[in-house]
Amino acid sequence: MQCQFLILGAGIVGSAVAYELSRRGQSDIHVLDVDLEGELSSTERNAGGVRHLWQHPVNVELARHTIALFKRYKEEVGFREQGYLWLQKKDYAESGNALLERARRNRTEYHRLEVDEIRRRYPFLDKTEDLAFGIFGPRDGLINSNAAKVFFRKEAKAKGVRFHDFKWAQALKIESGRVQVLVESLGDRPTAQQRLKAPQTPGGTAESWISDKVVVALGAWAQQVTPLTELREVLEPVRRQISFFEAENFSFGNFGMVVDSSRVYFHPEGGKLLSGFVIPHEKPGYNFNYDSSFFEDHIWPALYERSTYFERLKQISGWAGMYNYTPDKSGVLGDVPGLPNVFEAHSFTGRGVMQSYGAALALGELILDGGFSTLDASVLHRNRLKAPNNWLVETLHI
Repeated sequence: MQCQFLILGAGIVGSAVAYELSRRGQSDIHVLDVDLEGELSSTERNAGGVRHLWQHPVNVELARHTIALFKRYKEEVGFREQGYLWLQKKDYAESGNALLERARRNRTEYHRLEVDEIRRRYPFLDKTEDLAFGIFGPRDGLINSNAAKVFFRKEAKAKGVRFHDFKWAQALKIESGRVQVLVESLGDRPTAQQRLKAPQTPGGTAESWISDKVVVALGAWAQQVTPLTELREVLEPVRRQISFFEAENFSFGNFGMVVDSSRVYFHPEGGKLLSGFVIPHEKPGYNFNYDSSFFEDHIWPALYERSTYFERLKQISGWAGMYNYTPDKSGVLGDVPGLPNVFEAHSFTGRGVMQSYGAALALGELILDGGFSTLDASVLHRNRLKAPNNWLVETLHI
């Protein structure tokens, strides 16, 4: 099989890249994925929040362009501009003020909410003795991640982009100036999901795909493609768990994401509640198991301490998905050294959804124009990971 553009990975980032390349008039674009339905996709298993609050300007800009597109097509992608509230404890008021100052420097709209204003806007947050204030972003919100991915795919397909299911990219190399990708065809969905859970399992026979340009957008599986396997030394696939539950005799209405001072986050979802938390020192690895004790050990205690309305909660379900962690918790975007016409966009540490279109916009300019213009994403090149002094350390991932 030969083509002009080949995108490896059809999650929201890969689908956004296909959308952007086709939007800019490119043709003969093919996208390969091990499981297009995406049952184990990180896109399907995230919390659905989108925000502008980050430490580094490049991360702000990736989010800014993505959220602007979501707002433009809010009906298609299910965007709700309901805000983000970050609760700041008295013990850490100084760091909260620093966040507000950083938001001002990054030209993002965030406001300080005093405790009485928090209680007025969020009357269910009634245990506030430890709080100094809140940071509120009115332009942030919630997104239907699957709907956003479907939007990118639908628009791309309308312009001729082809998506191929049950395809596992094993390796790539340069042959006569073009990129050769060895692709294993998987027979059915269980096999595809088995490969996602154990990606280093030896594969079967592979077919050769030849392309002028290749984009690696494989998320937590990017480092499994030879020779990108060198990234295993710096990238870590890490499980993230989310609980879905309800509160007894209480309706939470239409508020947005709330990030508690404990770093437990929650928001309404379908009349109930969705909540998550980063377990410190989570062991890296491809693990999709949802711990039966996760809700009781991590979610409920933190919420109990924040609200009397959270004293009686009933867990409904929960799930786990994969994030790809870089050492500095910022994404990888740019060309791949030593592999002409191979590009990459992955490892966004759980914010692939909220940075998807910004990443596609930047990568599209790099591929088609030879450089960045709308937003300069050069600092996200993988070379920075070689030297800690060049890291873009983000501590605001949740």
